[in-house]
Amino acid sequence: MIAMAEEELARLQRQLRIMEDDRKAFSEETNTKLEKQRKIIQRLKDERAKLYEDINIATCDNQRRKDEKLSKDIYKLLSVYDDYCEKVKVQKEDITEMDIQIKKLEADIRSLRPKSSITDNHFQSQLTTGQKTVKMLQNRLDNMVKKFCAILASNKELREEIDHLLKERNHFNEIWEKLLKDVNAGKKYMVDLIEQAIIAFDQREEWCSKLIALKKRTEMDFVIHSEEMREIQRRLDHYMTLREFLCVKGQKRILKDLEEKERLKKESQIQDLENQLHVYEETLTKIQTFCNEEDIERIASQFLKQEEENFALFNYVNELGHELETLSTAVDDIHEKIDEQIEISAEKAKQRQHTITSLQEDLKIATQQANNDEGDVKNTEQDILKVLHGIEEVFRIIDCDRGPILKLLSENSEINLFNVKIYLGTIEKKLSSIITELYFAEKSMLKNGKKAIGY
Repeated sequence: MIAMAEEELARLQRQLRIMEDDRKAFSEETNTKLEKQRKIIQRLKDERAKLYEDINIATCDNQRRKDEKLSKDIYKLLSVYDDYCEKVKVQKEDITEMDIQIKKLEADIRSLRPKSSITDNHFQSQLTTGQKTVKMLQNRLDNMVKKFCAILASNKELREEIDHLLKERNHFNEIWEKLLKDVNAGKKYMVDLIEQAIIAFDQREEWCSKLIALKKRTEMDFVIHSEEMREIQRRLDHYMTLREFLCVKGQKRILKDLEEKERLKKESQIQDLENQLHVYEETLTKIQTFCNEEDIERIASQFLKQEEENFALFNYVNELGHELETLSTAVDDIHEKIDEQIEISAEKAKQRQHTITSLQEDLKIATQQANNDEGDVKNTEQDILKVLHGIEEVFRIIDCDRGPILKLLSENSEINLFNVKIYLGTIEKKLSSIITELYFAEKSMLKNGKKAIGY
């Protein structure tokens, strides 16, 4: 029993484990499916939101107006497409009909062509001659047009060169005016320098004259002062000698006659001294009167001060002389520079004049060449007009139909370089038809002649 119970328990436990595993697997699978379904639901919700947004945008007034405009454009394009389809259909029918007519005409032409080889050769030779004539005229016209185009191209190049030369001339005139302004400014500066130099020279002359006068006055004052000093020194020496003599003579002597002589001598000396003192006093009085001063010491100090001032003035005059010499040297240098600048300006003016002359000659040659080319162009235009008139005359002589040309050119039916090929094509067709008619006329004449001979 216990064994059976254990087996049953083991079986039940095994089933429980299996069921647990199944439950886990089922729950995992269910969770996975639920997660996928949730993602799908979320994506569908997002798409629904986007669809709502698109619907709102599509149903707004602006979008509605755009849709209406697009619908109208589509209807218009559809109507245009239908119209063009109808036109294409009509054109196809016309083309089919034209192909049928062309085939009929080719059949008629084949039936009308002669069977004899001689007549065909004659017709072919005439047709070839007419084609050669037309080609010759076309080649001549092409050559004339090419010449005309070449002349126009060369004329254009010459005009461009003339325009370039005119621009260079204007540029040169601007540079010339600028240089003239610079030269005038330089001349004005030179005039100012010359005026300043003249003023400095006049001042130099004035200061030189003042300096010469001061030198003369200083020399005279120096001579007078030297004489006065020598006179004063002489008097001072005389006074000192006299003083020594009086000191010697003042000593007592025993001899009576000597004392008398000494007394007389002293009196004479005293008289001389008084006279000399009187002279000194008169001189001093004159000096005081001249200086308008009573104090002798002040007169002496003024004299020393005046001497110092004279010496300072002498030094100042020497400095002025040195400065004047420096200014004279600078003025000479300025004059030399002015002369050099004048020579350089004259040389540049000559070079500019030479350049202007050469440019004028080149312009004259270019103008003459342009005039000659214009004459050639006019002659070529006249030749082209003659050729065009000749083509028009041929067109009129062979009686070509102007109807197709009038349809193409409308009112501007006059022959010119642009529509000459149309006229030449018409002439070629007309000549071909004339040659064909002549061929058939000649053939009919031959047949009639043969019939007449047979009869």
